[in-house]
Amino acid sequence: MRAPRLRVGVFADGENPVQLLAELREAGHDVTEVHNPALIGDVELVVIAVADARLPETVERLALHSHRGQMFLHTSLVHGIQVMDPLETEGAIVMAAHPLGEDRWVAAATDELGETIVGLLVGELGGQVVEVADAQRRQLAAALSYAGFLRTVHQDAVRFVDSFLGDIEVSADIVNRSLGRSPQVPALPTLIDQYESIEDPGRKRLFRDLARRQAEVSGTQDVELWAIQKEDR
Repeated sequence: MRAPRLRVGVFADGENPVQLLAELREAGHDVTEVHNPALIGDVELVVIAVADARLPETVERLALHSHRGQMFLHTSLVHGIQVMDPLETEGAIVMAAHPLGEDRWVAAATDELGETIVGLLVGELGGQVVEVADAQRRQLAAALSYAGFLRTVHQDAVRFVDSFLGDIEVSADIVNRSLGRSPQVPALPTLIDQYESIEDPGRKRLFRDLARRQAEVSGTQDVELWAIQKEDR
C-alpha cells in the first residue's frame, strides 16, 4: 500500500539546490512553496531547504509556528539532526535527508517514527538511506566537493591538451583514455622537466599539488619532498 499523500510546504531561500519540490509533487504529494513561517500551520510536512549558514535561525523561526505532530525535514548535508532541536522541543517530528547521488541519501531522525517516515519518503524518491554520523557530515560534504573539483581538472586537462592538438573531440578522447590507466608518478627528473615546461601559473601550481598528493598516496617520497620544497618557495 502506498503511504498517505501529504500536504507539503517547501520553505526555501533559493540557495540550497536540494528543495525536493518537483520530486515530491511527482510522487503525488500536494506541494506548495512557503515563504512566511506563520503560514505553515496547515502543512503536514515542512521541507527546509535553505543555505547551511541560515538553517539554525530558520529552524528557530519555524519552531515559533509549529505544532505537535507536525513533520519537518531539512535537506542540508553539513547539519545533522541536532539542529532541529527547537522544533523537536515543540513536539514536532524532525528529520534530515540529503541526496548523495541518484539512489543514495544521507538521512537521519531522532526516533523510530521519524526514521520510518524519512525512509518512506526517500524510498518514494527512488533512493536508499545510508547512515552517516552527524560528526562526519562536514567531512563527507568536503569529500563530495573534493570529487566535484575533478570535473574542473578534467575539463581543464582537455583544454590543455587541445591547445596543442586543435581538435577538442580528439583531445577529450585522449584525456578520457588516460583516466582509464593506473595512475603513476613520473620519475622525478621527468616530472621536474614537465613542471618547468608549463607556462600557465595556475596549471603549474595545480600540477605540483596533484603530484604531491599522488606521491603521498603511492609512497613516492622523492616526488613528495620536491613538491613540499616547491610549496615553501
